[in-house]
Amino acid sequence: MTFRKLLGAGLAAGSLLAFAAGAANADQGISDDEIVVGSHQPLSGPVAIWGVSVANGLRMRADEANEAGGVNGRKINLIVEDTAYQQSKAAQATDKLLKRDKVFALIGALGTPMNMVSMPQALDRGVPNLFPLTAAKEMYEPFHPLKFSLFTPYYDQMRAAVKWFVEDKGKKRIGVLSQDDDFGKNVLDGCKDQAEEMGLKLVAETTFKRGAKDFSSQIALLKEADADLVCLGTIISETIGAKVAALKSGWNVDMLVSSAGFTPQTAELAKGATDGLYGTSQTPIPYYDTASPETKAWMDSYKARFGKDADLQAIAGYSGMDVFVEAATKAGRDLTAEKLAKEIEKIERGVDMFGSSPIKFGADDHLGPEARSSATMYQIKDSRWVAVGPVAY
Repeated sequence: MTFRKLLGAGLAAGSLLAFAAGAANADQGISDDEIVVGSHQPLSGPVAIWGVSVANGLRMRADEANEAGGVNGRKINLIVEDTAYQQSKAAQATDKLLKRDKVFALIGALGTPMNMVSMPQALDRGVPNLFPLTAAKEMYEPFHPLKFSLFTPYYDQMRAAVKWFVEDKGKKRIGVLSQDDDFGKNVLDGCKDQAEEMGLKLVAETTFKRGAKDFSSQIALLKEADADLVCLGTIISETIGAKVAALKSGWNVDMLVSSAGFTPQTAELAKGATDGLYGTSQTPIPYYDTASPETKAWMDSYKARFGKDADLQAIAGYSGMDVFVEAATKAGRDLTAEKLAKEIEKIERGVDMFGSSPIKFGADDHLGPEARSSATMYQIKDSRWVAVGPVAY
């Protein structure tokens, strides 16, 4: 048994008490003909490129289930609220979803800072927090019976990637530029811990506030420290901004971004400025000209529904709803939060049609992918992400 599983087993008993405390409010959102589920997304604001596509992916899989007769005869009613990537709006959205809409579960809610506010609200009411669109460790640790994560943690992505850079590329002077919140800290901790395990210390650490657009001072600091690798705790626009700032200063340093910045837009919108950037992910970018027939058919269906090309963000939302549909179906007509959780714990899948890493949950393990070995390294070449190879630690 891995340390993660041992830790989960040790915390599970205590978490059951918290689960019991919220049981009086549990299992709302279920009627004879409907299951009401909710999500909050940045449909506007600096991370809308993520939020709109994730919401579409969630909606597509829910619609497919409904078109096939629903979940044991019940239709899924998905309610999505906009947060504009702000914690205050996430709190308000979650309060509405839980108390007015009375959702049965939150699925695919996006953003580490937003989930740090909304997740406790949901769990306190006995409402499952499922597959949030953040790879922060807090989404599955400490253990709670009703919280599950579907994505390789930022922390472990960075540890595996830094190990690869040190061993394969000879990097010795590592710096970190990260968002000044829990998301950024997950990235920073992964880079720092792996560097220290390999006998290295970070040469520089610097942060930025959410929504920042100017990274010249942070890049100047990292350049002055003579970093030969910069780990980025950034999303899309910040990743592009950091890379552009480095190029403007005449500094062509290797940069590494987590899955938060691993999107087709990071490559396409930069118009060549992000070429050479490295990134990690458990799922490859879906490019239509190289996709499998099954994935092409899915992309065609997505475009027919939403009038836009499918992207990795849409896959993330779709995949989360897909796991929910499977577990809710297996839980039977007498659906409860507890029964749903028990069915999620039984789910084990190999590589899916999108090329995502295998997932396996367990009674004491609510992280789907294997943390230390489920990421792949990619690099942007000619405005397209290209696989370098798997990374692990």
